[in-house]
Amino acid sequence: MFALRLASAGRRRAAFHRRTLMQSRIVRPLADARYATRIAEHVEHVPAVSVSDREIIDALEARGVSLQTIDMPEEVLGAAYRLIETLRETSTPEPCVKASPRQLSDEPDVFIWGLSNRFLDLAENYIGLPPRYLGVEVKRELVRSAQGARHETVRSWHLDHEDRRILKVIVYLSDVDDGAGPFGYVDRTHTARVSSLSSRQHHAVSDERMADVVPRSEWHRVTGPRFTTVYADTGQVFHRVFAPTCTERYSVTFAYSSHQPYYTYERLMLPRHRIRALWGRLTPRQRRALGRRCGGGGGI
Repeated sequence: MFALRLASAGRRRAAFHRRTLMQSRIVRPLADARYATRIAEHVEHVPAVSVSDREIIDALEARGVSLQTIDMPEEVLGAAYRLIETLRETSTPEPCVKASPRQLSDEPDVFIWGLSNRFLDLAENYIGLPPRYLGVEVKRELVRSAQGARHETVRSWHLDHEDRRILKVIVYLSDVDDGAGPFGYVDRTHTARVSSLSSRQHHAVSDERMADVVPRSEWHRVTGPRFTTVYADTGQVFHRVFAPTCTERYSVTFAYSSHQPYYTYERLMLPRHRIRALWGRLTPRQRRALGRRCGGGGGI
């Protein structure tokens, strides 16, 4: 297990450095030109969306975050709550526990819902390219300190580095107030001023350093009843989980990138044999969204 964690940390660092290289003075002009060409070539193929979903995309462009509510299909909600119940029964010293790929495969309706046309349409419109479905994360945030734990970075200000543009759809499965670990973020305009802090210390930025640049009054905490939904580009806005102080938080997150991300997380995907078993249920578009390695004899 330690070796797997070490390898995963190495891949995350490599993704961070690839992103940093792409933003360097030497590489960035050429990389930006190629990226702009890909966007331009695909623009006529981007699917239409509803007026309400266009508002989500416009908010992502302007602020990096859009706040909504969502209706989950009954079978998806039931599967999600069964996973949450499993997590509640899990004993852990960590501040957060997440459903494993094996557990996700026991309740595949949650994973498959992330491949719905609406989510793929949103991702394609925002990213501007055919979307890659990075997977799903069902998690329980505990009332416990993250200091020194693997989850410490997530409870500090940070940027994600999976791709140039990322869409995360975070759905609260419990009521969330200030004491229940709300999602926190600062607007895209502030993130541009703080980016140098992240590059100097990999991912995490302390509260003290953040406050030097962004007043605490501009730190947003997303509170609300269950089914409150955060649409966010977590690579474009500094964000965090504020530590739960009174109540645990339960949530599910769906993640999307372009087809050429810097980094993917295997723990967000179903095991390869389960993907193969589901392959016949998926449309060609859903199969493409899972990436070229997921079908037939390939692996994840």
